[in-house]
Amino acid sequence: MTRKNTRGITLVELIVSAVLASMVLGGAMGIWSCTRRNLARTTTRQILQQDASRVLTQLRADLKAAKSETFTASEDPMTLEFTRYVVDDADNTKLSADKTEQVKYVFNKPILRRIGAAGRKSLSNKIDSIRISRKKLSESQKENESYLESKVDVALEMGGIVPGTTIEEKYTQHTSVVIRDEFYKLANKEREEVFEIAKEVAEEISKPADSSFFNDELNAESLKDLTEAQLKDLEKTQNVNMTDAQKGVKEIDDRIDNVDTGKKWWQGFFFGLGANEEGADVEGLRDKLHDIKCADSNIPAKGSGNRASEKTDKIVAELDAKVKALDKEFITEAFKGKTLYDEKSTDASVQRKAEQQRRAYDMKVMDRQIEKAVSEMSEEDRKKAQDAKELPTTMISQFVRTEAEIRKEVESSGLAAVGSKECEELVAREVSEMNFLKSQYDSCDLAWMETSDDQNKIKAYDAAKQLKNLADSKKETLVLKEMAIDNKVEIARARELKKENLTGS
Repeated sequence: MTRKNTRGITLVELIVSAVLASMVLGGAMGIWSCTRRNLARTTTRQILQQDASRVLTQLRADLKAAKSETFTASEDPMTLEFTRYVVDDADNTKLSADKTEQVKYVFNKPILRRIGAAGRKSLSNKIDSIRISRKKLSESQKENESYLESKVDVALEMGGIVPGTTIEEKYTQHTSVVIRDEFYKLANKEREEVFEIAKEVAEEISKPADSSFFNDELNAESLKDLTEAQLKDLEKTQNVNMTDAQKGVKEIDDRIDNVDTGKKWWQGFFFGLGANEEGADVEGLRDKLHDIKCADSNIPAKGSGNRASEKTDKIVAELDAKVKALDKEFITEAFKGKTLYDEKSTDASVQRKAEQQRRAYDMKVMDRQIEKAVSEMSEEDRKKAQDAKELPTTMISQFVRTEAEIRKEVESSGLAAVGSKECEELVAREVSEMNFLKSQYDSCDLAWMETSDDQNKIKAYDAAKQLKNLADSKKETLVLKEMAIDNKVEIARARELKKENLTGS
């Protein structure tokens, strides 16, 4: 009698299978739990970083194109006022020598507004403080280095409550801006260079052609006449800057680690190496970004492409390209069947609507993440947050105000006399702007993101946007450290020059 070669499942095999399955599910649940915990903080950071970037980009562009001797600043409320050159109508690669516009910034915590020829707009409603300062010169400096007065230092501090917690997330960014027209005038240089800034007034101006003064770099030749005590003081400052930058990089790297790219280890294990290519690509950039380090000395030459900040800048460009590649597709889908305004239109009003539409889209994306964070809270945590009045609200609910609230904001800002025609016009413009953005927000439909068959692409897109902000921050922090290292080299060189001068004499 022949025996059939049948094969059943033994108890041992069932146990092994159950153990393996629990390991896989346990790992996946652990990853999901970690992702859920960090989602709220990541969302808050992204909001603050994006707002800070938008504010400083606009402020830098305005100040670098400002007309000399027009800059004034005051407090309570904090305001900045100045006249700035605008792009020449005949040649949009230059600034007009005779065409200007009046610009005013008003900060009424937590809202910062800009008023210009194109109207007024709110740049952010997440600002804790903004400090504007200029160098105070000694009498001898005023005599020989008066051009130092053209530098404006800006310290911006953002703040927001992390959804579902009582934790306030902070984001601080510092920048220095040189009023070009004032610099050339004070330094007795040819002012025509001011008008060759090209379209830099429309975007952040940070070109390599800036002089060393613009970048706060020290020079051995200019330091050799300082006393040893002064050199030690400068060296101490550089050491402090290096320490602060190192701490900043560590914090940013920790945040980079927490970004969920959507790529899981088991996707490649079970479905092959090509599984979730979008997430894998972004994950690769995330790991490269995290691994970029800056030594404490003997760093590569500036401009070699091998500096930590320069390597980070390459990652920034790659992430930016990935976001832009999907941005158009996603925003088109979000406003499907609706009017999509052209950001490249030559019509200023269309450009403005496109800008508002883009902002409405970004707010909708952020609110989607906030709502997810809230929905993933336990019922107990949600109730505690509600009772403590700490349950996070959407960005749009914070943006939308009543006409009475807007009028109170305008009146308290000091922009116009209470009850005046100008005051009513400002209120009307603010209400109109708010209503338009709200209408775009309402018409923006992101439901397709939940039902899309390509969730991997959506997760990779969200991760790339978060990483782009973090990469920008890391680059800026690395530049500060590298500058401090370069300055220490110049200080050492200055000491050598002092010795040579003494020997020579």
